Amino acid sequence: MEKFGDGLLMMIAAGLMIWWAIRRIDRWLHEPPGSRIRKLAQAGGVERDDAVELLEEQGFEVLSGKHRIPLGVVVADEPAMPTRLYFDYLASRDYKYYLVKLDRPRQPIVWTASGLREKLLPYALLFPDCEGIIVASVQDRQVKIVRFKVEAGE
Repeated sequence: MEKFGDGLLMMIAAGLMIWWAIRRIDRWLHEPPGSRIRKLAQAGGVERDDAVELLEEQGFEVLSGKHRIPLGVVVADEPAMPTRLYFDYLASRDYKYYLVKLDRPRQPIVWTASGLREKLLPYALLFPDCEGIIVASVQDRQVKIVRFKVEAGE
């Protein structure tokens, strides 16, 4: 009798796990575009500083700040190595979202196509619903918007 009870319990547990997995996939498939960005906008507060003031002077509304995106890197079936991507703020203007990276003297941005690609393209790929990536230089009081577009190949 114990074997029947164990088997029944295993069947119920497997059924619940399959139901949960199907529900998660269905929710992910029907998630509206931009929902990740809206979740980030609600996630964190904003501390007032010179960068926030600069963005607001340029007409942006700073929604949240200091975000960390955890990633795992797997090489040749080795255990995943953890890493992170950081961006400084999430801002909006005219109902469009922008990621904000501050241009820091320790890690200056190289203003060439390859330099911008290396530094900013991962953000554009992770958040395709964003209108662009703002690079703000508090020292120079400048705000530049970087956008990537795919061109016709050869």
